[in-house]
Amino acid sequence: MMQRAILGLLLFTLVSGCSHRALQPLSYDPPGSTVTTDKAIEFQPRRTISFSNTGVAVSNEFEGARLNDFWQVNDSVYTALILPENHPVNNSAWYAFKIWARSPQRVTVNLTYRHGTHRYYPKLSRDGRSWAPLDSSFFSRDTANGTATLKLDIGPDTLWVSAQELMTSRRFAEFVDELARLPFVHKRIVGHSRMGRPLFFLEIRESDAFQGQVFIISRQHPPEVTGTLALMTFVRTLCEDAPLARRFRQKFRVAVMPLVNPDGVDMGHWRHNAAGVDLNRDWFQFNQPETRIVRDTFTELAQDRPVYFALDFHSTQEDVFYTLAKDLKTNLPEITDRWLAKLHELLPDYPINESPSGLGSPVSKNWFYQTFNAAAVTYEVGDEDPRDHIHRVAQAAARALMQVLLEAI
Repeated sequence: MMQRAILGLLLFTLVSGCSHRALQPLSYDPPGSTVTTDKAIEFQPRRTISFSNTGVAVSNEFEGARLNDFWQVNDSVYTALILPENHPVNNSAWYAFKIWARSPQRVTVNLTYRHGTHRYYPKLSRDGRSWAPLDSSFFSRDTANGTATLKLDIGPDTLWVSAQELMTSRRFAEFVDELARLPFVHKRIVGHSRMGRPLFFLEIRESDAFQGQVFIISRQHPPEVTGTLALMTFVRTLCEDAPLARRFRQKFRVAVMPLVNPDGVDMGHWRHNAAGVDLNRDWFQFNQPETRIVRDTFTELAQDRPVYFALDFHSTQEDVFYTLAKDLKTNLPEITDRWLAKLHELLPDYPINESPSGLGSPVSKNWFYQTFNAAAVTYEVGDEDPRDHIHRVAQAAARALMQVLLEAI
């Protein structure tokens, strides 16, 4: 099996090497996005800043934080400066910090950015785990200048302020451990990131005689938390104790790598890994350790059973399914169309927003198809979708996929 895996990798390297000149950035990419060799990043100083005259303090000394500077304008107004890890970079301007004060008071915080503009509606937490959006009357956005203003009621208890819920590598480890308690789920660490963080892998199946495989990845881009929320619900649904899921696990193996970019997530990056690279543009050249580990893990798994479907969970401004061009033939013809039709059948009120495309860009979806002939979809979730809506759609999407795959095999 190992010899076949090595041969497959060599063949893929030769084929992909011939196509590097044809790589195309996506329409929203900044210049140089498909160049995935190492690029310098700017490390944010980790510190707590205190103001003795007001008793206010702010900190970025935690995983997932992003706060490059913070200064006082007057007794109740402060400015927060947010920078990306490097640039040019896609505009996913992530921020996260903790703030408190000696005595209760209301403060105004102006969020300002370089190399980007405000994108994410603020979320607040008192413990770093339970989150709620900031009251709309306490928030305003200056679209002309790309800034935002937050009014915050603070006191001795810490207030967490973040672009999205904090879903760091620790939360992923908890998710992996939760599922690994099930007898048909097996976890392992298949490698480590640029900075040595583990890359978790889950294998889900109930039979050695499974007939096909589904590959799932997530969180190549650090701020894309709603994609993570959908992924977690989707995978939990595949593992539920229900007749459909039990039959599915008898016929299919599901391989999941839920956190591809743990360095970027824990370092509070806008887009890139620790080498300043967009990992979802490195699926032809494989210059980065994270994409190489995912490639090698999945390529070895695919040696003895066909891969029928692959999903990569992301986030953007609205729900959209980026699918393969309709003229591309996969192991199970038209399985994506049948999946989306089944999803619409289960959720008639949910509009299916599909966007097919060809193979010019070096993204995971295209690699899954070119390597395994699998139907592949980039599953995008809206940044500000209600969280119960994300759960409802992801649950239905998982059940729809199980149904259409079982019908097809």
